[in-house]
Amino acid sequence: MRTYSKSKSLLTTSLFFLLLIIIMGMSGCSNSDGAAQASESGDKALTVAISADTGLDRLDAGAYDGSMNVHAMIYDGLVEYGEKGEILPSLAESWDISEDGKVYTFHLRQGVKFSDGTEFNADAVKFSFERWIKDPSNSLNVATAMQSLVVVDKHTITMTFNKTYYPFLTELSFARPVRIISPTAVEPAGDITGTFVKAIGTGPWMAESYKTDQEAVLVRNPNYWGEMPKLSKIIMKVIPDPQSRVLALQSGDVDIAGGQMGKIPVESVPVIEADSSLSLQKAPGTSSHFMIFNYNTSALQDLNVRKAINLAMNKKSIVNDLMNGIGNEAEGLFPLTVPYVTESNNTWYGFNPEEAKQLLAASGYKDSDGDGIAEKDGNPLEFNFVLQQAEYPEWKAISELIQSELQEIGIAVNLQVLEPNAYYDALWTSKAYDLILYRTYDDAYNPHSFLLSLFHRTTEAAAVVWSDAELEAQIDTAVGAMDLQERQSAYDSIFLRMYKEAMFAAVYFPDDILAVNHRVTGFKPGYTTFTPIFWNQLDVGNE
Repeated sequence: MRTYSKSKSLLTTSLFFLLLIIIMGMSGCSNSDGAAQASESGDKALTVAISADTGLDRLDAGAYDGSMNVHAMIYDGLVEYGEKGEILPSLAESWDISEDGKVYTFHLRQGVKFSDGTEFNADAVKFSFERWIKDPSNSLNVATAMQSLVVVDKHTITMTFNKTYYPFLTELSFARPVRIISPTAVEPAGDITGTFVKAIGTGPWMAESYKTDQEAVLVRNPNYWGEMPKLSKIIMKVIPDPQSRVLALQSGDVDIAGGQMGKIPVESVPVIEADSSLSLQKAPGTSSHFMIFNYNTSALQDLNVRKAINLAMNKKSIVNDLMNGIGNEAEGLFPLTVPYVTESNNTWYGFNPEEAKQLLAASGYKDSDGDGIAEKDGNPLEFNFVLQQAEYPEWKAISELIQSELQEIGIAVNLQVLEPNAYYDALWTSKAYDLILYRTYDDAYNPHSFLLSLFHRTTEAAAVVWSDAELEAQIDTAVGAMDLQERQSAYDSIFLRMYKEAMFAAVYFPDDILAVNHRVTGFKPGYTTFTPIFWNQLDVGNE
């Protein structure tokens, strides 16, 4: 068994003037700008720009609706995701795991209340999980593998699973649907099939007001068990257009923008850096952008061709020339911020066009007619390269650079910019591409969840990115290893095989960037996209 931490109606003239002096004094302490206010009474607020509606009226902890960022502000989980995947206590102070890795016993924090004042206990945990755990549409392993959920006593609950799978704890740190909601949040109260009424959690924030597609206002939870937020209010303001978010920052209408909440265009970075009222905050991200090879394309079944594509790409130029220095050259599938990625296993192909040409020649490709495109058996080395711009506008410029670089080594590339629906259909269903630009997941979903989703077959279909039985066996070993050294060794083997077989082309490691008004103090980036900022530490002062 392994254990883990834990008045009178008439006023005299003199009284009137005394009150007037007090009021004037208080007015002098207020901030004339409405975006951030601070008074001696401690009433402090700031405004955050977001790209889409929060869905605050439907923010059910057991559902996948609404903003993940707000989910994580209102609801706590049993555990929390820390730096590089460290699992930290939250509503569970400690936990025990059986030697076979199938039984988890959680010892719950005592004295915790929900934002409506009702008590948090093991029954509330059981209620929260039973509302979604049997939903057949839920693919989380913590749901599909759970055999029993037993309340041992008021502050102890046990979960038993049908398999050994180390990321159970990681999944319990997700923003949804694993977080804990009060039984009073539904009608009838305590009914697991009851209708969701209001977001009631144990987190540091709670809902105050909401205007669809305009704003959501959160206020601090007076019953919060942890570090009480320094701010009294956070206003989430919906600004769908990226450039409008930048203008709102410059005008002082919002205090913070960026990250997954509402991305800042890379081309706006110099503007923000030149604005004396703003600071640009950069943090290494946990996702990467990479090129997928269609393993059904005959020419891409040649390892030399896959290596040559990698060697032809100048990733330093992508970062410096196209991304304004935001991010890093990709060295493998995941950046070093991801668990189990180390300096020694995070290696990839450098920039060497001459070696790329030699590899193509070794595989029988040569430009026999002088048109600049290599051929073999009369077939030109030509690929359709699919991308989309709606979610990632920078992909067009990156793809055009890659297109020209591959042309230099004799590979013709036809760019196809698709709308998101058509793009995702090509990726997941039709496979109508030779090359396609994609990204990994973020933070708590890496590396295990992304590898299982993209590099491992399902009962219905082969792997999405690259089908390889040996790699799939290594992934199975990694996710089933409870011993840390065994797990690390399995991940080392996974990353090594990906490199040797050049299963994809690494492109770019993006940074997470946020712009913050200088009125804001205590800013610290979080460890996940659903908690991009340590909200409780934020404060505002007078200009």
